[in-house]
Amino acid sequence: MSFNFKTVIAADADLSSKDQETVNAAPTGLLMSNYFTIKDPTNNSSDSSFRFKSNSAFISDNNKVLVLAHGTKTNSADNTGMFDGSVTNATGSYGSAWSNMSTAFFDASKPQTISAWLSFGSGGGSETINGQGLALVLQNNPNGSTQMGAGQQGLGVYGYDKTTKSSLINSSDVAKTAIQNSIALEFDTQHQEIMTDSPYPPIKYSGRETLLTSENYSMNGFDTKNSSVSAPSGFPDKTSLGSGGAFGHIALTYPANPNTYYATNTQYGLTGVPTDTSYPFTKAYSMFHIHRREADLADDTDPNKNPIVWHHLTFKWMPSDDLKTATVSYSYNDKDIDGSINTSSDRTDENITVDMGQLGTITKGSKIYWGFTGANNNLNSEVASKLVSVESIPDLVNTSVKTTLTDKTLNKVMYDDPDSGSSNDGTDRKVAADDELELDYKLTYDSGREDWQDIVAKIKLPKNIKYDTANNSIGTIKYENGDSEPIPSSAVTTDGTELQTINYQFLQNLGDKSAKSKIADIIINGVAVNDTKADIAVENQPAVFTGSNDISSTSTPDFTIMYKKDWKLNLTNKMSDPITLIYQQDNATLNLDTNLDYTGKTSPNFAANDKIHYQISLEGHNFTYDVTVPADSASLSNEIPLRKIIEDAGIDFWSLFPNNETQQVTITASDNDGITSNSATYNVQVEPNHLLQMNADEYLQFQTINYVSLKDYIKRANDYDITVTSYRNPWKLQVSASELTNGDAKFNGVLVNKSSDNTTVLTNNPAVIASDANSYDKETTTSIANLNNWTADTGLLLKNYGLSSSKQYSGTLTWTIMDYNDSL
Repeated sequence: MSFNFKTVIAADADLSSKDQETVNAAPTGLLMSNYFTIKDPTNNSSDSSFRFKSNSAFISDNNKVLVLAHGTKTNSADNTGMFDGSVTNATGSYGSAWSNMSTAFFDASKPQTISAWLSFGSGGGSETINGQGLALVLQNNPNGSTQMGAGQQGLGVYGYDKTTKSSLINSSDVAKTAIQNSIALEFDTQHQEIMTDSPYPPIKYSGRETLLTSENYSMNGFDTKNSSVSAPSGFPDKTSLGSGGAFGHIALTYPANPNTYYATNTQYGLTGVPTDTSYPFTKAYSMFHIHRREADLADDTDPNKNPIVWHHLTFKWMPSDDLKTATVSYSYNDKDIDGSINTSSDRTDENITVDMGQLGTITKGSKIYWGFTGANNNLNSEVASKLVSVESIPDLVNTSVKTTLTDKTLNKVMYDDPDSGSSNDGTDRKVAADDELELDYKLTYDSGREDWQDIVAKIKLPKNIKYDTANNSIGTIKYENGDSEPIPSSAVTTDGTELQTINYQFLQNLGDKSAKSKIADIIINGVAVNDTKADIAVENQPAVFTGSNDISSTSTPDFTIMYKKDWKLNLTNKMSDPITLIYQQDNATLNLDTNLDYTGKTSPNFAANDKIHYQISLEGHNFTYDVTVPADSASLSNEIPLRKIIEDAGIDFWSLFPNNETQQVTITASDNDGITSNSATYNVQVEPNHLLQMNADEYLQFQTINYVSLKDYIKRANDYDITVTSYRNPWKLQVSASELTNGDAKFNGVLVNKSSDNTTVLTNNPAVIASDANSYDKETTTSIANLNNWTADTGLLLKNYGLSSSKQYSGTLTWTIMDYNDSL
């Protein structure tokens, strides 16, 4: 493969022995010559006083590392035209490497991610040993591959604060010598402060001792703090003049914005302040830093106090829809050298809203340069080269990897968030010996110009797990399209510490170009092992997925396997069976009483502040409820508020407890030691909220009489009755009757309800003939004939008014059942 740009690959023998060790220890990176170009700068070539005209950067001979600032070496061209030997090599070493626009451009109109490893050298007890630092830079210039700013405090990206003993150039001229149309994230390993008791002196770049006023200096004070100076208009929140950090700081900057550079007072020549008469300067430029964060860049150590040589950086760019602003998110020290997620306090995470106008005009599809610049001071012969190893190229392949560890026995999921470094699973990370465990490494191709190709997995497996190797496989890769492939057991190697490592190349690429799937899950199953008498803390283990065009890594969460316990946890249902629940009753609750005790456990059986975890199963749904033991006790009673738990989960309570059905709820409990109880069952019988029903016999018949009969009342000829069934519902019963007719003929009389006390006409007159004010706790059926003590001479009768034609008459009874006194 060939590329149409210049690269510089130097023999690593040109590096110091310490730098060579650092390069050799670099994490696996992409081939730098495929994606970066290194050229001499041209943007400041016409300024004779600008001393930074070469580029000391090169690519290591293994093609995996960008060497930006090469120890103390400087190009002889930087000294051309100097008349004073004291300024030789004053520029220090500096350099830049820019993305190739054919293979590694940055589309500023789209979300982008850059993942890289940075190395600054160790502090060695003095911040000057490995100053100055490096910067990740975005820039939008036609000749971007030849852009560079000043060295020394300029880090290869900022402007030159040209100063003489009689004048200070204006901020616009400083900004013109910076990389134009740029945004930088600086990692500054030396604090350039001019207001301390021992300020770094100005640096002389050219001139004669006999021409004091024409000598050119840098005031060397870009980090000078002055809290009384307000941030420029339009700069982001948390913008401050200067920065701190004994061994480094991180900040975002606008290198080509004149407002970035602010002339502040110096310590030199001030009344009452010790004055070095050799440097009678009263003003110097400091820089506005955005979201500055102190960080031990060049003097960092791991938890075991070992020097940290390589530091991981994840940089994310999220533009707004209107392309006016973007959110820059970065995580520094977010991964350890083996690729595992770093969750310790030396990690730095920031989110910053930036002005995209600093990059010039950005439209949809704007392709801009990105790259790294770096610089060293010349104060120490041991200064380390500034190094970068890149894992991911913006827009080429954007991927993510997330690992979860699931305790399938306890239904518990554990993971670390790679974006924040926090433990976001919300569990106590404790599993019991013999619990079934599942590791899931989920690889996702998010976007890109190419598929993620030639992926090789290097997975270090957590210890103290007996892995399932049935069918001679250690695990399975499941692709999004339904394909799967076993990972053979032969892919596993074991070292002298019994640590197992999988080395396996995927049979499929991931992506949306030629690849069939964008997602692959590596599933590995096993059983937790602890045969000791103490809990075992299982350390997290890394997994690195190296493709030819992208590298991603992750790690398992750390967790604890508890030792085997020989006692039992007993769960008892304290409630009567079944439990009655009134359907849709106002303010109805379902609180399940439980009791826990142990068999074979010595006092205290339950220790104060321990956690008890309840698992609740119902109708295919699983819920959890946790309580804290209030005090040492032999037994523990808890009330589980099931309705609240269900509704907090966003589920309609009554959908799980329908009317007139019995539902079974199963509960198990587990303690702080992972002991799981027996299952307790609760039968919940759902009864109607209230019930009111009526049933009337179909026909009411009366005796046959002679048409000339003068009887006052005609008796019933059949045993007619009406029944009312009620539940939690007082009622009253109303009836009315139509006239009795046969064709045009009408019966000369009316239907009445007769009792021993009175008689009520019912024909064309609705009337209440029965009622019950009681609310019964069980279904109750009432016979109206019995309730009203109907006899042959009482109840529903016909009142005869006189002679009627000899015919068979009929009519209609209308019964109405109603709530009693609106009691509901």
